[in-house]
Amino acid sequence: MDPNRHPNPRRFDPSRYADDYQTAGEAASNPDPSKRDQFVFGAGRRICQGMHIAERSLFLGISRMLWGFKFEKARDENGNEITPDIGKLTEGLFVLLQPFPARIIPRSQKHAEKIHAEWAECQPLLDSNMQWKEVPKGMVFSTYNPERMDEEVPGT
Repeated sequence: MDPNRHPNPRRFDPSRYADDYQTAGEAASNPDPSKRDQFVFGAGRRICQGMHIAERSLFLGISRMLWGFKFEKARDENGNEITPDIGKLTEGLFVLLQPFPARIIPRSQKHAEKIHAEWAECQPLLDSNMQWKEVPKGMVFSTYNPERMDEEVPGT
């Protein structure tokens, strides 16, 4: 929100990052704070050790959403687009836009069928709180068994 760094900090302007090729890890460890794009992962000795996992997970999640869905502005009863007010923010440690209406629709019937099929395949693996009962086969931690967490791990 520093106007010296970005002339209009509240304006959506992705071009301000056009020449920034740093990963989150590189930006977070950059000794020049003016070269950092955010401080979400902390700094110095308190830097998040899992930031690379979070960065990759976000990339994959966002890529999949963009693959499957169109994101459009919602419309009012007269058909006019509803633009979210970027001044309406939540308060607290993490500041976000307050909830706003949006139109999220599958890109095609084929996309919708694929999403439904994948969801149906995953549902038996989730408990009532939507947490993994078992990790899907082929994933890195597919040998993880939550019921064996209390057992002693060999070699410890």
